[in-house]
Amino acid sequence: MKIRFFGGANEIGASSTLIIIEGQRILVDAGTRMNVTPGKQLPDFSQLGKIDVVLITHAHTDHTGALPILIRDYLSKDVKVYATAATKAIVKVLLEDSARRLESEEQEPQYTLDDVALALSRIEKVPCNERIPICGGILTATWIPAGHILGAAMIYIEGKRENLLMTGDVSVTNQLTVPGVIEQLPSWLIKPDVMVMESTYGNRKHTNRAEQEAELVRDVAATIADGGKVLIPVFAVGRAQEVILILKRAMESGQISEFPVYVDGMVCKVNDIYKRFPDELSQDLKHSLQSSGDLFYSGSIRKVEPADKRSDILLGEPCCIIAASGMLKGGWSSYYAKRLAGNQENRIAFTGHQAEGNPGCKLLDDRVLNIEGQEANVECKVKKYSLSAHADRNELTQLVKKVQPRKVFLVHGNAEARNELKQSIQEESPTLHVELPQNGVSYRGTKRKGIAGI
Repeated sequence: MKIRFFGGANEIGASSTLIIIEGQRILVDAGTRMNVTPGKQLPDFSQLGKIDVVLITHAHTDHTGALPILIRDYLSKDVKVYATAATKAIVKVLLEDSARRLESEEQEPQYTLDDVALALSRIEKVPCNERIPICGGILTATWIPAGHILGAAMIYIEGKRENLLMTGDVSVTNQLTVPGVIEQLPSWLIKPDVMVMESTYGNRKHTNRAEQEAELVRDVAATIADGGKVLIPVFAVGRAQEVILILKRAMESGQISEFPVYVDGMVCKVNDIYKRFPDELSQDLKHSLQSSGDLFYSGSIRKVEPADKRSDILLGEPCCIIAASGMLKGGWSSYYAKRLAGNQENRIAFTGHQAEGNPGCKLLDDRVLNIEGQEANVECKVKKYSLSAHADRNELTQLVKKVQPRKVFLVHGNAEARNELKQSIQEESPTLHVELPQNGVSYRGTKRKGIAGI
């Protein structure tokens, strides 16, 4: 087995991994980088060579954003691309939105809506927890729910002599929307030859999730009670749905008084997708859908429609607004932020990672709001709440201990996160070989006794 990382090894972004196993060349994911100079967003596909099949772990664009370019420019027409049904549905929303934005911003966009349509036509849907023959039946692949977002899966690739587990992004603990990976880990998934695992939060232990949710609820309710408005910029997939349900549950239980919550933009499209896959949701959410016919909306929580209502919301009564993007880079969240930031009664509440170079990071760290080159006055309250959908150092360490791989590659993290996670894993499993790979370098899997050529 050989593994080469075309992106996403010693970084977060552009995840794309080539696996050569029993003579077959498998590419897992094709993502893009955020906040880099033009021309640096893509994995280095120039050395990709022949590909036999493409497998997708989940829909976030750091794992799928390069699919239109990969399929248009680098894949033969007979190469199959596989993803779960929910992942394909979410990818459609994300890539179409990206293509529209590129076409409006660039004279020669990297890809167009036609390229997205081509890419979507090539993606074949696969069920979870079933061995799917790939590469003409030489290998099989199994998508195992990963607990990160709807449709997210670890992918277990098996041959006659070798096997490998790609975790993609994982959440060990249960979320309000989807169960955590531990609840869904099959008993037979132990001792793979190689495990390639994310390390996003490999250098930290998450703060108590329930406490963070309660703090967010208290601060939002207090701001509105004092006459202000709250903007919660969110990632449209995963985080948005969690935030809506946190507020919905608090109001329905009487923990806080009801107030208007407006859900805007792409978040609404993704919410509709969650309704289409009830079997993948948490038990509580599934029951909610069965009893009420809806997941996210209520008398107090509603979509923003029509478009001209946004000015009425800004001029109207105290309320909470939930909109993408989560880092204030484009989307309707940046529209609201510019108009709410100058009032000290208002609040901007971040619930996700703010990558360096994004407007959200600058606002959080320096109280400077710069949207598309225009600086806005900042008088509002600004705060971050930890609602991560990634496993932390201890959870990842225990996942490795449970799976018992023969070799681990730590990817999808910065140097500090990967180094600290490696140390944590080796303290728990001293004999385990843990590798910190680099982009553009080829690595070998572990060699079994009595088997040549691995």
